[in-house]
Amino acid sequence: MFHKFLYAGLLIASVILAASAQAAKLSAVAYGTIVEVGQQEKDTSGGKAGGAIVGGLLGLASGKGKSGSNKALRSLGGAAVGGAVGGAVASGTDLVYTVDLVNGGTVRVVMDSGNFREGDCVGVERGSTNNMRRVSHEYCVHNKEVPEEYKQEHVKEASECHQAKEELLAAKDEASVKTAHMKMNILCQD
Repeated sequence: MFHKFLYAGLLIASVILAASAQAAKLSAVAYGTIVEVGQQEKDTSGGKAGGAIVGGLLGLASGKGKSGSNKALRSLGGAAVGGAVGGAVASGTDLVYTVDLVNGGTVRVVMDSGNFREGDCVGVERGSTNNMRRVSHEYCVHNKEVPEEYKQEHVKEASECHQAKEELLAAKDEASVKTAHMKMNILCQD
């Protein structure tokens, strides 16, 4: 009897660990300081803007590059929110943020919107979809001293943002698009 409980406990623990590992795969967070803010014409070809990572609604539209996401975005076209999403990625300019990463290197983050300035310390969330949000300067100035549990909280937030973007892509009607869009705004914005 004891072996059955031990086996059940091990099974539950392995499921929890697998779920945690899956969440960690969804997004990684790198910290850095914005050193330059610029603009560029929107890339309507579906490219990745010269190796830059793409975030925001733009990242949602172009991050997957698969027919399923294109189909979902086309289905949003008739919805009011979908029209805003389509318009956001179709024309105009994108914001380009150059970020010097704490662990070395530089990354360009292309976003359709944002309220970031030079000197801001940010967490760059990278995964199958991307995002960027402002964080305390402690992450850029004293990164090695910041407890790992605080950094893991950012990974959790990045995973929640990723899930919200997936829900928006899976939305089938106007009401679910509006709800998913609101959820994405709450979980992904700075």
